[in-house]
Amino acid sequence: MIAKVKFSWVCVMAGVLILLWAGVGIAAPGKVLKLAFVAPPPVWGPVAECYAKEVAKICPNLAVKIFGGGQLGDLRKNLAEIRTGRLDMILCGAAVPSLAKGGGDMNVLYAPYVFNSQNHMRKFFKSDLYKSMIEKVEKEAGFKYLGYVGDRPPRLISTSAREVVKPEDMKGLKLRVPLLKPISVAMQAWGATPVPLSAKELYMALKQGVVDGQDNGFDALYSAKFYEVQKFVSPIDYVRQGLIILISRSDWDSLDPEGQRALSDAIEPTEKWANNQNEENMAKAIRGVQEKGMVILKPDLDAFKKTAAEAIIKELDGNLWPAGMYDKIRAMEP
Repeated sequence: MIAKVKFSWVCVMAGVLILLWAGVGIAAPGKVLKLAFVAPPPVWGPVAECYAKEVAKICPNLAVKIFGGGQLGDLRKNLAEIRTGRLDMILCGAAVPSLAKGGGDMNVLYAPYVFNSQNHMRKFFKSDLYKSMIEKVEKEAGFKYLGYVGDRPPRLISTSAREVVKPEDMKGLKLRVPLLKPISVAMQAWGATPVPLSAKELYMALKQGVVDGQDNGFDALYSAKFYEVQKFVSPIDYVRQGLIILISRSDWDSLDPEGQRALSDAIEPTEKWANNQNEENMAKAIRGVQEKGMVILKPDLDAFKKTAAEAIIKELDGNLWPAGMYDKIRAMEP
């Protein structure tokens, strides 16, 4: 009997040791950081995946796990949780820190034509001015800015029945656009009526005539099949944005130097890959919408820029951000 008890005890201990050993094996890869983003996975997922792979190349014991499509909440929730450390990282638009505590000045990045080209935008995000702006938000919002990881296609105008080539052509148009103050001010100055709609409602709203048009980039026109319910494209390229990665300050401080270096050094190769991919996707989308029958117009960009700038400076400069900042950024164009 005693022998049986001893044997059973040995088996139990052996089982425990096996479980412990297995547990150690499972944990062997090291620290895992959750990276969230709100865009549909096919849109921003490839950028997040590229970044995660670059991090793993540099530091195999650090893993970045991706949660796209708003799985971990909307932007405001993500920013709140990154501040408390409940969320590790987010991939987001470069102007999103405007929603965080202390980020009000960054609303200027939503202002139409603050950037006149992709190169202008990239230069700004590597400038001392942007670093000083983001540093202010970092302290207030509890995150660390890791870097700029790629362009987003410029925002254009598409319509179902009206050709838009000058601001006057927008008079009376109901357009679904982001309800951000700088965008609303420009739209109203052009004569359009901004209409709030969620992304999932947009296709049916266009189909049913609830709105006359929308303002996403060529990538969304093609991937969301807006060519089925829209006819004309006016590439006014009025808002340019990129993607950035933020990490919770508490997570950053908990990492060893190797982990911090991996997260920082993975930024540049991700940006290079993402920008090349963005250019390829843009070219494919432009060909695609044309093949589907959309007509790409040639808008009078100078007229759109002049009207928008006058309205923005009059109504927002010195109110929504420090006076002169809009012109200061525009003057940085290479």
